[in-house]
Amino acid sequence: MRDPNAPPIRLLLVEDNPGDARLVRLLLAEAGGFEFNHVETMAAAKAWLDGNGAEAVLLDLSLPDSHGLETIDRMRRLAPLMPIIVFTGLADEDTGVAAVKRGCQDYLVKGVGDGHMISRTVLYAIERKTLEVERQQSAERMKKVLLQTVRAMSLTLEMRDPYTAGHQRRVAQLAVAIGRHMGWSEHTLEGLQTGALIHDLGKINVPSDFLSRPGKLSDAAFGVVRSHAAVGAEIVEGIDFPWPVAAMIRQHHERLDGSGYPLGLVGSQIIPEARILAVADVVEAISSHRPYRPALGMEAALSEIRDHTVTRYDPEVVEACLAVIRTEGEAVFGEAALGH
Repeated sequence: MRDPNAPPIRLLLVEDNPGDARLVRLLLAEAGGFEFNHVETMAAAKAWLDGNGAEAVLLDLSLPDSHGLETIDRMRRLAPLMPIIVFTGLADEDTGVAAVKRGCQDYLVKGVGDGHMISRTVLYAIERKTLEVERQQSAERMKKVLLQTVRAMSLTLEMRDPYTAGHQRRVAQLAVAIGRHMGWSEHTLEGLQTGALIHDLGKINVPSDFLSRPGKLSDAAFGVVRSHAAVGAEIVEGIDFPWPVAAMIRQHHERLDGSGYPLGLVGSQIIPEARILAVADVVEAISSHRPYRPALGMEAALSEIRDHTVTRYDPEVVEACLAVIRTEGEAVFGEAALGH
């Protein structure tokens, strides 16, 4: 129940029918607790919101300068955090569902219900929007902490393996550049970067001597090194990432023809993120120094992915990688990131 001593709620009605506007004004006056404001067009709504505040909007979907569901999109762009209640003469369930999917908090049909029902609907819409914003803010905070933890894990691993210091970061930079060239969304790129930054996390379970020993490893030692993909995936499997990070880590050494490890996956069994990581990982590794050999250079790295496209590496990913390197060269391994 609303506190009678609370300040009135500033409500904006966007409605081009003067009769409907007068009726809403009268009904809300009876219910009490509202500062009622009325405009007739989207242009007038923009002007009003630019100079005044509102806590909720009642929005007609048929206006002189806007019609249909696009009206909702325009209002959300004007006031992203303001709760929107559709106010229409169309008693259509499909329209109501579509309105909610587009971010509205509720749907009112003109002529149905009294001022108290409108009041309750507006109050409920404000409460729902407040909770939605709080959940989003909480999720952003959690994601920030998660990504900070990922970076700490990445740095911890690099401290154990000085020969590959920066490898995971450099792979992440190239992987994101490839994904961006392929038109991936920023959210998906964020997940790709997260997986890339810890794709070798399982090496924390590999003796440092195996990682830094010059010369060829024994089959047994090499088997331990190869276990890092599965071990890394197991470490993060219990973390509720909003992306398939465990699968990225487990699959980054898989190859399209089934010659990779640890599972010998083929073709579409390998997720798209892991296909990008496979290319970025091998390009960075071949072009950089390793304890068992000097850097072979970028041309050798690009020859590897060109020569084994389709068999080992995804052709679309290879094409994107070649385009990125042609444009940016080794500067792609720099510090530019997604902005977090």
